[in-house]
Amino acid sequence: MRRFIAATALAVSALALVVGVAAATPNGADTLITVGSPTTPFPQNKQNEPAVAVNPADLSIAAAGVNDEIDLEACNNRNDKTCPFTPGIGVSGIYFSDNGGSSWIQPTYTGWTARDCLGLVGTSSAPADNCDPHVGPIGTLPNYFENGLVSDGDPAVGFGPQRGPNGQFSWNNGWRLYYANLTSNFSAVRSEFAFKGFEAIAVSRLDSQDYAAAKAGVNTAWKPPVIVSKQNAAL
Repeated sequence: MRRFIAATALAVSALALVVGVAAATPNGADTLITVGSPTTPFPQNKQNEPAVAVNPADLSIAAAGVNDEIDLEACNNRNDKTCPFTPGIGVSGIYFSDNGGSSWIQPTYTGWTARDCLGLVGTSSAPADNCDPHVGPIGTLPNYFENGLVSDGDPAVGFGPQRGPNGQFSWNNGWRLYYANLTSNFSAVRSEFAFKGFEAIAVSRLDSQDYAAAKAGVNTAWKPPVIVSKQNAAL
């Protein structure tokens, strides 16, 4: 019975948050969330598997996560007949709304990127068609490259209260945004692995006092990602 009540309460809360976002947007209106992504080329204009959360402490604030390939190299880079995921490039996009979902922003952080690797039509030895990833602007979660990780998407987002000095969680301490996603090791060298195994679940956290800085593209506004899954080196 307790599990049923808890599940029912969770479902009602989730419905209330969805209604909060819907109520802020005029009926029949579509709102673009991935505002930082270009219309072309592919795959930089590709997004999928979205998740959204509304802040119960302030219904005007919403956060969304999605698999976003904005920072991957374009298909024309090097061999035009292949369009692989660029190694080391994160795909966990993050977006914020301060008006209940009526409009959105996508911050630009710094990390491992290939968004300027557009390539040339055909195959050429020119540097423009042989671009390598490098440190630069990203539209995805920050602090992964710096910690030997790659954000691999499949997002889940949610707001909660902050923990106070007494160890208790309370909304009076401020709110915290949690962003869970898949992650992999940046390096293929086993001795440089950030964790054992092939894939893990990592959680990034953003506190209310750092929200303005996060929207402005400050990497350190976010706490470093934490591995929350138990890893098996054989996987």
